[in-house]
Amino acid sequence: MSYKPFYRIYLQPTQSRLFFSFVTYTPQTRDQMIRCGDLRDDEEYINQVVCDFLLFIAEGILDVRFTSDFPIQYDDVMIVCSRQRGRGVQHEYLLGIQAERLTNSGSELLDLLGNVLSSPLWEGFVKRRD
Repeated sequence: MSYKPFYRIYLQPTQSRLFFSFVTYTPQTRDQMIRCGDLRDDEEYINQVVCDFLLFIAEGILDVRFTSDFPIQYDDVMIVCSRQRGRGVQHEYLLGIQAERLTNSGSELLDLLGNVLSSPLWEGFVKRRD
């Protein structure tokens, strides 16, 4: 696992295996992207928080490539709520995996992820080596 690609991104489990506390940089909203010209009004807005979350669990934690075969995809993740941290550079999100969309391989992935996140070696952003 590398520190550089996921600098200042943190993930913690909650009491539910389907929900996670995720800290990442505050992304642009759809309106901000339209105002600055990065997105047209008729284009689909892809929430960067969900993308960061999926990339972080796949490549940052589980050390697998995030592809279309990854058991949990963009539409499986929901943002429940968020709050600003500090001066607003980062936000903390409560993210959930939609249970009705979960496949057997997705359930196995959540079990594996839960084992990593509940390990005493997990430091919120990297698993410490023994």
